[in-house]
Amino acid sequence: MKQHLLLSVESFIHDNKSLLLTLFIGAVAGLIAQMLTPGRGFRLLGTIIIGILGGWLGSMLFRNYLSFTSSPLINAIICATAGALILCILINLILGKRKDDIDRDRSDYESGR
Repeated sequence: MKQHLLLSVESFIHDNKSLLLTLFIGAVAGLIAQMLTPGRGFRLLGTIIIGILGGWLGSMLFRNYLSFTSSPLINAIICATAGALILCILINLILGKRKDDIDRDRSDYESGR
């Protein structure tokens, strides 16, 4: 039973390698972009979605310009992070600040910080 389970996990990974790689790159790019941009947090699923969409946007915009390393994986993460940064900034501009961010800013202003 245990050996059968390991074989099915191994075959699942082999069959869905590109999907898993896309999710991994999206998660890494989304997390990096979220750390670099101030403002709204998007939770794990939102971060992965922003990273995947940012990967698509980054590959469309920067594919021919961003090749810093000889590793295609690192280049994909850099392009996806650049695209995810653009998306995070746009989302923060469109949605604005959250209510608790506004309250925190107001209390900081009133206390003189």
